[in-house]
Amino acid sequence: MSGYGSGYSTGGTASGDGRTTQVGLQSGLSPKDRAVLCDTVCNCKRIGVASVDGKIQRQRCVMQRLNYQDMVSQLTTGQRTVYRPEVAYDMRPDVPTPIMSSQDPLQPHPFLPNWLNKYWPGGYAEYKKLAGQGLIRRPDVIVVNDPDQPPVQSNIKMCVEMKFPPDDFSREQRTDYIRIAGGPNKFERIGPAECKCGEEKEDTETSKSTQSKASKQSDLEDLFGGGSSPSMGGGSPPLPPMPPLPVFP
Repeated sequence: MSGYGSGYSTGGTASGDGRTTQVGLQSGLSPKDRAVLCDTVCNCKRIGVASVDGKIQRQRCVMQRLNYQDMVSQLTTGQRTVYRPEVAYDMRPDVPTPIMSSQDPLQPHPFLPNWLNKYWPGGYAEYKKLAGQGLIRRPDVIVVNDPDQPPVQSNIKMCVEMKFPPDDFSREQRTDYIRIAGGPNKFERIGPAECKCGEEKEDTETSKSTQSKASKQSDLEDLFGGGSSPSMGGGSPPLPPMPPLPVFP
């Protein structure tokens, strides 16, 4: 992990060099970032990916599409993209710190239960007892300023939460995502409606009936990801088959 200075603590958890200064920062996604992310949202809304039990997992679709674009960019240009999906953050420090791979500080930790068992007091079993306290959060997408540096707060351009109706997130999650980003002007929620994907009426009619479930599920979703995989069409090429992610109770 050389080359990243003292911003890294034991266990592959990256910490920032300080809080983001809010004065003078421009609010909202840039047109380019909005175009890339909305292309992903609209493609994943139309297609998503089917899981073993038949559910359409659109948020995993977002993760896999963005990771695929990053892989293609590295192979073709030698450069990474600025989009980091599904990075988990340890919310206990004053400045939330990303939980990264101990082998590659630019990659999220691949299996958080192992990280918890090694570095969390009492391990994964103890963490599960604390569900509901928001001790680990996993935003859908972090847009970074420098793709060659970890997604610590000082390198976060925007924290983006993508929601497909009827899914939603709790007020507590929103507050924590703003903490991760460093301020409200660096957080944005987008979905099919904001991206003008169309066909919103049918999806949104059932949203109110499921919003009450969001806070109950939020902690394990932040720990293990929300679920969703590749789509095809639009501005991105079709994705190759991806290995299934582990399923947890």
